[in-house]
Amino acid sequence: MDAGRLAPNELVDGRERPLFALMVVISALVYGGLVLLVLADPATAVTIIFYAAILILAGFVTHAVALGRLRGSGVLVSERQFPLLYQMVTAHTNLLGLTYRPTVYVVESGGILNAFAAKLLGRKFVIVNADILALALRSGTAAVSFVVGHEIGHHWRGHLRWRWLIAPARLVPYLGQAYSRACEYTCDRVGAYCAPDGAIDGLLVLAAGGWLHTHVNAQELAKQVDTDSGFWIRRAELISSHPRIPKRVAALLALGVRSPVPAALAPSEAAD
Repeated sequence: MDAGRLAPNELVDGRERPLFALMVVISALVYGGLVLLVLADPATAVTIIFYAAILILAGFVTHAVALGRLRGSGVLVSERQFPLLYQMVTAHTNLLGLTYRPTVYVVESGGILNAFAAKLLGRKFVIVNADILALALRSGTAAVSFVVGHEIGHHWRGHLRWRWLIAPARLVPYLGQAYSRACEYTCDRVGAYCAPDGAIDGLLVLAAGGWLHTHVNAQELAKQVDTDSGFWIRRAELISSHPRIPKRVAALLALGVRSPVPAALAPSEAAD
C-alpha cells in the first residue's frame, strides 16, 4: 500500500475514533454529574462556576500569551517571506480539501528540530522551528514537507477543536495519552499522504537530527520496537503524548511507505 495514493478518509488511525468516543462518553458523564450536583445544591453552583471560570480563564490567558510571544518574535510566512514554506502549506491544504490555510510562523528554537500546530479563538496556526526550515535548504524539501503535512493534519482532523469537550477524560490515567498517540499516528499518515517521499526521512530527522538522519537505516530502527522495548521504555511511552519514533517508523513502513537508502557514514565524516 502506497500512503501517497491513499484517500484522505483512509488516513485515520484505527484507534483514534474509538478512543475519542470513549473520552466523549467519560467527559459527558463528568459534565452530567456536575449538572446534577448543581441542581441538587444550588449554593454549590456558585462555587463550581466561579472556580471553573477561573481555571478556564487562566488556561486561555496562559495559552494566548505563550502563542503571542511566539508570534511576536517569529517570522510570518507569506508569498514573499519564505515562499517555499508557503507553497508547501498551500499544496497540502489543497490536497486535503481544506477551505482555509493555517497561519504559519518560523521561530528560533535553539536547534530543536520540530514543529507544532496551535489554535486560538478559531484561528489556526502552524509553528515551524527555524532549524526545520534550514534543513530544507541543506538537504531538500521532502522531509520538511512531511513535518508540515503532519502538523496540518492536526487541523484537518480537528484535534485542537474538541479539546475542551474531552478535557475531563484527559485526567483519566493513560487514556488522554493513548488518544494523543493515536492522533500522532493519524497525522504521520497525513504527512505521508502529503509528502510520501519525505515521510520516513521526516521521522528520522526527529530521531537522529538534521545531519545524521540520512545515515540511519529505517528498517533497523523499526526493529527496535521488538528488540529494544524493556519495562521502563514501555512505561515511559504509556505516559507520553507521542509514540516512540521506532514505532512510528514501523507503522509507516507497514503501510508501504518508501524507505530511503541510508547513506554510508564515511570515516572522514565520523572523524568530523
